[in-house]
Amino acid sequence: MRRLSIYAILIIVLFALLLSSSLILIPKVKINDNKADYLPDKTESKIGLVILNEEFNLKSNAKVLVKNKSIEDILAVKEQIKQVEGVEKVIWLDDFVDLTQTPINFVPENTLKNYYTDSKALFDITFTDDSESDLTKEAISDINSLLEDGGVGLNERNAYEIAYTVSLFAIAIILLIIILFTDSLFSGILILITLGTAIGINLGTNIIFKEISDITYIATAIIQLAVSIDYALVFFKNLKIARTKFAVINDAVNYANKQSVKTILASSLTTIAGFLALCVMNYRIGSELGIVLAKGVLLSLVCVLLLLPQLTKVSIKLIDKTKHRSLFPSLNWLSKLIHGKMGILMLVVLLGLLVFGYYGQSQNQFTYSDNQVEYTDIEEEIIDNFGHFNQMVLIVPKGNKQTELTLINEINKLDKVKSISGLYTLVSPETPEELIPAEYKAQFLSDNYSLIHIVMDLENESKETFDSIKKIRNLAGKYYDESYLTGQSPIISDIKTTVDRDYVLVIVISILAIALIIVLVFKSVVIPILLLLIIQSAIWINMAIPYYQGIELVFLGYILISSIQLGSTIDYAIIMTEHYEKERKEQRPVQAAKKAFIISWHSIIVSMLSLVVAGFSISLLMDMDLIRDLGQLIGRGTFISGVLSLIVLPQLLILFDKLITKTTYRRFKHYEH
Repeated sequence: MRRLSIYAILIIVLFALLLSSSLILIPKVKINDNKADYLPDKTESKIGLVILNEEFNLKSNAKVLVKNKSIEDILAVKEQIKQVEGVEKVIWLDDFVDLTQTPINFVPENTLKNYYTDSKALFDITFTDDSESDLTKEAISDINSLLEDGGVGLNERNAYEIAYTVSLFAIAIILLIIILFTDSLFSGILILITLGTAIGINLGTNIIFKEISDITYIATAIIQLAVSIDYALVFFKNLKIARTKFAVINDAVNYANKQSVKTILASSLTTIAGFLALCVMNYRIGSELGIVLAKGVLLSLVCVLLLLPQLTKVSIKLIDKTKHRSLFPSLNWLSKLIHGKMGILMLVVLLGLLVFGYYGQSQNQFTYSDNQVEYTDIEEEIIDNFGHFNQMVLIVPKGNKQTELTLINEINKLDKVKSISGLYTLVSPETPEELIPAEYKAQFLSDNYSLIHIVMDLENESKETFDSIKKIRNLAGKYYDESYLTGQSPIISDIKTTVDRDYVLVIVISILAIALIIVLVFKSVVIPILLLLIIQSAIWINMAIPYYQGIELVFLGYILISSIQLGSTIDYAIIMTEHYEKERKEQRPVQAAKKAFIISWHSIIVSMLSLVVAGFSISLLMDMDLIRDLGQLIGRGTFISGVLSLIVLPQLLILFDKLITKTTYRRFKHYEH
């Protein structure tokens, strides 16, 4: 180790303190997986939830499947579940029929079918607390422990465990990639220390939000690591050059840092712009994820420019001692494919891919919840045996008893309604309110509103479900000026409406912001068009593939990847173009493009593979459809962007060289043809 300078000590101590403080704060950031909280405040389903929370003491509930037991054993299990802390009540067939007097075979079919079939019993459990409380989660765990077969039909996820699993898996592979591509083991370790510090500070500073979504928590760290690696690689590449010019390591590091600033700044600004474009989304998960990722990239930039140089200065002996030859084969031979005659062919190929991609992505079919496509095994078995139990709550003003009963009767005529209950389906509308049992009043009435509970045999998300929601809302609007339909499916329906409006705005803002940055960096009109053409083609190709595969996408992932892929992979095109411009000072277009490829491919490949690994790690290890889709889109999209930047872009730079020269504002004088 070298002797530490005062400046190096201050920088290292400062970042160590920031990281230590952040690690203490990370567990204090609450994880929120209630997607309704991120809807606009004026959304009908969200207003309904607010009313339920403020005026009604409704509890969370769940279905519990019990298999392969006699009626006596089923009743014994029911009593055991009643004793579980956190369980308020358990409803089953015996609450409607005296099974000691009526054999199971004589129970009316319309009553039996919702509670018992083929030696399988279905309990309806009400908890004492909401579904997100520790008490309810512990109760679910205890119930599952009681049952040898079956269990609670809820899909519980631990965002902390998932994030750690995904991050550790991806970091291990990314470290392997860094070792393969760098010429020193310890330089790879320094990269992870530097970016790990940035990630830790980013996660800790999320305390300013008090809580973040599970999507943001799971995806942030690994995406931040993957998109920031090339900043550190640019520094080490410049350091390698600087050490041939300067004998003193301090001078070499300072020179390398100075040479790196422009490229790193341009790359990070475009990435930040892409992430910040998500802030225009009305569905606030997008804006939250955009802010957190943009903050993370900014912190990575600061750590690479301030912390990494100081760590390098004091660790240079370890860097030199752990040197090894690059274990990844050179791709310099691909530069032989770069020549003037290929430009037109590559342009035609790119335009063909653009049409292929644009058409395919415009035909995609979408889902709108974060985990719609797959149910848990228990949920699947419940659905197979008993059908769906899609519960919704319609909130209407109290007081007009006959109108409410008429509305209930009309809703009950809709297809797929399993049951519908309101106060006046249980008591006569002529019953004075003071004579209504307290249990019924607590369940159906508040000072201002009356509740109608609806159960439908419909999936949580489908066209038929959305059509039914629309019909119920239209019927309620026919009788009331004010009404609110809420529940899981109405929330998903409102998410659909919200994010459909967000899409075009996010795309336009991200393209304009990134185009402006590229214009300022290159002082050119043509270069931004070429670079955006390359990356936008990659985005459309990426998003078209699910259509040609016949696979549905989660729409939020579709919006996020449009911005994330554009913001993070435009770096590859910038790196290639930066080196081309530098080489054009001394060489003709073809030679400049070849040299730019030879200089650039290493940084692009490492960064590309890191983001590919990060994306597919998320995809392989996740069971949440949104994040799984997002990971797959990131991994595949990064690969496509990297290939187009390495293979197609150099040819286009040669093809449009004269036009680039004429439309570039006095940046430097090109080598004359």
